[in-house]
Amino acid sequence: MTRSQGARYAQVFDGDNVRKLLRSRVERAGGQSAFAKQAGVERTHMNMVLNGRRPPSPSILAALGLRIVYTTAGRDPYQGVDMARKRKGRQ
Repeated sequence: MTRSQGARYAQVFDGDNVRKLLRSRVERAGGQSAFAKQAGVERTHMNMVLNGRRPPSPSILAALGLRIVYTTAGRDPYQGVDMARKRKGRQ
């Protein structure tokens, strides 16, 4: 299936990957102030993200085309849950 047929490409990013991507976009924009203005994000918060002192805000993630996704840590999160009851909203 090609991308034009609706396939989605997913890649897992950790904090270091997000900072590297942000640095790249900041450089391409011409600096932190320029990127912040273009993306509509606070430059001071973005600077703290770049320096690893704060996690990226939803607005920074959106400007980078990223979203938060939760994954399991190698176990079945539904182990012991009756899925028929779970679907009806009862646990």
